[in-house]
Amino acid sequence: MMGRIVVFLGTPLDLGVAILKILDVLKDRNVWDVSLWVMFLTTFVTFGASALGIAYGSLSTNLDPTKTNSLFGLKEAKENWVEMWKDE
Repeated sequence: MMGRIVVFLGTPLDLGVAILKILDVLKDRNVWDVSLWVMFLTTFVTFGASALGIAYGSLSTNLDPTKTNSLFGLKEAKENWVEMWKDE
């Protein structure tokens, strides 16, 4: 579970930091005068995807140690989503 959370959290977070750094370099070298809304939108989308990655990483994990997880966890996420919202 922790590995999947790290991947789904870390990938968008690293991508967002890298894009912000690239945009900063482009602006410093006067290649492209990047608007602030572009940087804001980049931060909003990539960091928001990281926050969703935490939830998806925990939902897409099979909690039964005898079963193996699929690569992206779509099957496990569907099962856990139904289980989470079931009335008891």
